Amino acid sequence: MSTILVVDDHEQARHVLAMELEDAGFSVLEAGDGQEAWNRFVESRPDLVITDMKMPHSDGMELLSRIRSRSETPVIMFTAYGTVDTAVSALKAGANEFVSSVDANVDELVDMVRGTLIDGEGNETLPDLESRLVGSTRAMLRVREQVTGLAPLGTPVLVSGESGTGRDTTVGALHSLGATAGGELVRVDAAAFEPGDWIPDSGAVYLDDVDRLTPEAQAYWADRVAHVRSDTPPTGVRLFASTTDSIATLVQQNGFSKELGEVLIRFEIDLPPLRDRREDIPAIASILVDRIGRRLGRPVVLSAAANEYLQTQRWPGNVAELENVLEKVIAFSRAKEIRRQAIDDVLQDVEESVAGIRDRRDAQERDALLNAIEVAGGNVTRAAEILGKSRTAVYYLISKHGIRLNRGR
Repeated sequence: MSTILVVDDHEQARHVLAMELEDAGFSVLEAGDGQEAWNRFVESRPDLVITDMKMPHSDGMELLSRIRSRSETPVIMFTAYGTVDTAVSALKAGANEFVSSVDANVDELVDMVRGTLIDGEGNETLPDLESRLVGSTRAMLRVREQVTGLAPLGTPVLVSGESGTGRDTTVGALHSLGATAGGELVRVDAAAFEPGDWIPDSGAVYLDDVDRLTPEAQAYWADRVAHVRSDTPPTGVRLFASTTDSIATLVQQNGFSKELGEVLIRFEIDLPPLRDRREDIPAIASILVDRIGRRLGRPVVLSAAANEYLQTQRWPGNVAELENVLEKVIAFSRAKEIRRQAIDDVLQDVEESVAGIRDRRDAQERDALLNAIEVAGGNVTRAAEILGKSRTAVYYLISKHGIRLNRGR
């Protein structure tokens, strides 16, 4: 029997939904705000959470953030004050579904719960790998083969690729399809991790941007995974990691632990950028348009010209950028068919916004570099330590920003 946690500060509405879920065969827990809900979540580990967005003390977004820091447990969020912006914010923060409570009745919420859970035993829905890692090019067929082969094993897996290529999605698939399915997948910002930080005793840990681990943290993880065999399921916590850099290159440059690096690159999945598989764009766009349309309550289709136009674009932000553009196009228009001009208009707006962000980021990057060099007295090795980067990366930044070093120092 699946356990559902219902969170709403309106007691009567909460009780009504709880009773309907119980009548549908679910076990139900209740909480009146985000803080109480978090305590119940930690204690009882429900299979799904339905929460109001607006609540006193601790709201639904804060609760969602806490849950996503520890678990992939499905979360359905609802509010009486739903707008496109609130829906997008909730879904980007990790909610599985967003419902405007003025548009949905209790029966629809119960049906949504059934659709999110595969059965009454509390198992999460098994993902359709082809719908998560989309594409028929040889590169994507190979990625799916690798995920299918590695998922059941206990070995650490490194997922590499440019920003927006689907590293998080790939790690999620490895976990959901593998030996750790049903357990927690705890995502950790590698740059902030320190030995001694809490990690689960079972399930999996996902070290995001593993190349940013401190030397001490690298030694810690190298010791933890030193004796993991690839032909057995994990007996403790399994390690997944992601990176945009080449760990092999960092190891060669002495910018990363050789012991940990060799373990990670043994089983590495390298995700191809979208520019190298343009043939996959129509299939990806079709799935994204359907998903976004259902999310925003606007079923739409792409025109043939729009599909062709999407294939001609560079997409430096890869699938994530494509999804962002399509989301804006659908949100900004009530048309049933997405035309080329609508995409072009959004791309121009995004390009202008990105250019401004890039200029500000470059200025911040240059200021930080100059400050580190000054504090280090011109010593590049020390400046690299201050910035948490390799010497090679710092020399690249020095060249990029046209900074002249005082060689006499």
